[in-house]
Amino acid sequence: MKTLRYIFLSSILLLAFSGATHAQSGNDSIPKNESPFAFKGLMLSTDIFGYLYSFIEDGISGEAAISANLGNRFFPIIEAGYGGIDITDENFGIHYKGYAPFLRAGLNYNFSYMKGKKQRPNYVYGALRFACSKMKYDVSSPPISDPVWGGELPFSRTDVNGFASWMELGVGVNVKIWKQFRMGWCVRYKARINVVNSANSNVGYIPGFGKNRHTCFGATYSLIYELPFK
Repeated sequence: MKTLRYIFLSSILLLAFSGATHAQSGNDSIPKNESPFAFKGLMLSTDIFGYLYSFIEDGISGEAAISANLGNRFFPIIEAGYGGIDITDENFGIHYKGYAPFLRAGLNYNFSYMKGKKQRPNYVYGALRFACSKMKYDVSSPPISDPVWGGELPFSRTDVNGFASWMELGVGVNVKIWKQFRMGWCVRYKARINVVNSANSNVGYIPGFGKNRHTCFGATYSLIYELPFK
């Protein structure tokens, strides 16, 4: 929780400082004939929160993204990453291991957009994502007692196929730090759409989503590079 508070407070301070610095430029007008979907450039980013979160919660996750700037208002984005978990339940002795890539696609919308004005470099945005992950996992448990014939039966499955899809809604900030370098965070609410389990076991962990449950919350803290474009 200390890490989350630090990320949140540091981002708010950066947003306030940079907003004051660029307040004057934010009032400049833009050409009236410019399209609201005019291409302004591309941004490359990587999330560092997934690496830090592995010290707090089970599982690892890493991802990178590319987004386009359309009129400083719409930012279509694709996020791709890799994540997984290797864990043994202390109470039941069930071991679960699975790593797989995941993909998200969606849109960021600039809530700070000012029509007819030159936009400030820092903004608050809303995020919408649709995501999926196709995975293979291993699961095993201590021997299970047979209630009919007696004795014990081993349970172990490897390379079990699974699939999951979900959507994400979030809010975040994007702040210019220096020249083409930016940073930002985004807090997201995740809702599972579909999960395909096998006949003998269920998906325990969904890369890019988290532990297999109906809903959860997540966050990203990104380092961003804005490709120069004129």
